Amino acid sequence: MREPRQGRTILRLVALISILSIFVFLGQPFAQEPGMEPPMDPGMEPGMEPGMGMPGMGGGAAAGGLTWSQQEMPEELTKTYDAFLAETGTARAAIPENFLYDDQGEPRENTNDQWRQLQRIYAARAVGGPAAAGALAGKPGYGLATRIQNEIAVKSSEVADVQFLYEKGLDNFSFEIGYPQYEHSAITPGANVVPVSIGVIMKVKPNVAQRYPSLVYRKLKKYDFYGTDREIFHIHDYEGGIWNPKKIYLYSGAVSTWNSLWSGNAVRLTLYDASGDQIASATQSAGHTGGICAKLLYPDELNYAPMHETIIPPRDKSFEGGNLNLSYKKGWYYNFSFSIPIGELAALDRAEAVLVGSGGQEGSRGASKPAPLDTSGYEGEASRAAVQAGVDRATATARRGVASSGYSLGPPIYTGPVMY
Repeated sequence: MREPRQGRTILRLVALISILSIFVFLGQPFAQEPGMEPPMDPGMEPGMEPGMGMPGMGGGAAAGGLTWSQQEMPEELTKTYDAFLAETGTARAAIPENFLYDDQGEPRENTNDQWRQLQRIYAARAVGGPAAAGALAGKPGYGLATRIQNEIAVKSSEVADVQFLYEKGLDNFSFEIGYPQYEHSAITPGANVVPVSIGVIMKVKPNVAQRYPSLVYRKLKKYDFYGTDREIFHIHDYEGGIWNPKKIYLYSGAVSTWNSLWSGNAVRLTLYDASGDQIASATQSAGHTGGICAKLLYPDELNYAPMHETIIPPRDKSFEGGNLNLSYKKGWYYNFSFSIPIGELAALDRAEAVLVGSGGQEGSRGASKPAPLDTSGYEGEASRAAVQAGVDRATATARRGVASSGYSLGPPIYTGPVMY
């Protein structure tokens, strides 16, 4: 029993010695020999008395509260506010009086940087406008003017975005031009002028119904809030794979601008002869309204069933003779009438339809066939012959190259004008 008791006694002694060694080690830095000076407080410099600290810092319990010191700037670097304005040419700002004058009413003098800081903070409060140049902002008036200016900016932005969206939408359509028709009853002996009618179909381009209304909604949604001069603006878009009717509140001026822009659209049909010269042209309203987004999704359906096909030629033909397939076609239909002399009618070669916007800007365009190649840059028959020879050589090379593939090429692209 004595051996375990001795072992525990030895362990206690070892632990006590270890603890005493730690205290002795930690106490060494604080030991001070006779004649040594007490350590300096943090932040003291040699020669400073105990309790003192760096300027702006507490020096201990004897130093009291924090103290701040400001170094005096050289007099040649300071100036009054009026002198600063005269020197820099800056407009006067609505700086409070306590920054401009001291307690005795004398003008304060600051450096350029100090005046610039005050100028930057208070310059926005200066009343603008030629009539009130340099005037100080009043408390009710400044707030009113600021809110009015913000409202003007928002409404101007709405109208600008409506104009942008309208211009983007002018190219949403395509055209098909019908075969020229005439009434037999209008043909009389000795007639030199013949009335001709041509039908034009304007369709919505593929995928436009899914893209454009969504663009309109995203662009105008940020202006959606209530107001006495705001009204509901209806938009149908394609979101999440389904058609969604939506409505937002827009400035009434922006809505009226949208409606008037789309209502001002027109369709122009122009007839040309074989040489590219204009024979006749006519314009009529496109029939668009401010509800164009809904019409893009649900255009009118054109059901055309010609009667007496054995007596009159069918109207379901394109300008070049192909089928239009009018039955169940969706879009807008326009009928143009022209009175053309028989001599000019014989030269009729192609037709072109254009959507003309409210400001005269041209949008979507469709033609029966491409315009003839402009040969005005070639001088003389020799130049035309050289060009034709080059086209013939290129066509012959292409024919030889694709002969083994089983494909065939059409006639040469450039044939040149017919010379009599």
